[in-house]
Amino acid sequence: MSLKSSSLLYLSLFLTFSCAIHAFDITKLLNKYPELSTFNNYLTQTNLADQINTRNTITILAVDNGAASSISGKSQATIKAIISTHVVLDYFDEKKLTEAIGSGEELTTLYQSSGLAVNRQGFIKVALVGEGNIGFGSAVKGATVDAELERTVTTQPYNISIIKVSKLIVFPGADNVKTAKATAPVSSQSSEAPAPSRKVKAPSPSRDEIVADSPEGADVPDSEASGQISEAPGPAGAADAADSSSSLSVQIGLIGILMSFSSLLVVM
Repeated sequence: MSLKSSSLLYLSLFLTFSCAIHAFDITKLLNKYPELSTFNNYLTQTNLADQINTRNTITILAVDNGAASSISGKSQATIKAIISTHVVLDYFDEKKLTEAIGSGEELTTLYQSSGLAVNRQGFIKVALVGEGNIGFGSAVKGATVDAELERTVTTQPYNISIIKVSKLIVFPGADNVKTAKATAPVSSQSSEAPAPSRKVKAPSPSRDEIVADSPEGADVPDSEASGQISEAPGPAGAADAADSSSSLSVQIGLIGILMSFSSLLVVM
């Protein structure tokens, strides 16, 4: 193998592993477009930006500042639910959206993965509207498809696609969402489970008492007389150690693979 071919192979492998461990920053991408700043702020305020940045393939259905301001007076939970339905968990450009219309495919959103969606609130349907424009709407039965695709903002095939739509997609029941399921109140009466407490050992008999009860001439070990018990140490820090070990193993594995290919190229 020639030196040039070896160098290209090594570079390709390096880029592959780099892409696998490095994600995009949705906040920085949207910062380039001032007309999307309100939508971008919603992503940051609701911590959705952090969730987006951990994924490898994503599509954002963004709206301009005027459309985004229409939900400014709603609760934080409602805003988060609405904005998360504009985050599609796959890569879609205009061509792939047209194919989705033909197949009747519904788009799965980040809200669906939250566990809070009901009655298909976490899905988006795509259809042709108006004069053949691509339109979006909630997949909830009876919801309208009236958010039209205006333009493609930017794409990084096949990782991220940012598409500007004409208005927010608000699914039926968005004003009634909660951040977590309600839990039953804890009673303060006697039915409440007592807090766990450390067992108190009964006092051990003294050596004189044991000698008195033992057969004549029997030896009594000091450990029995003192009542000392040897206990095995608990698994303190086991969970943290397992997490650290797992993370370290992944890093060592990636380094080992790169070193192996480096060695192979040197031999060639």
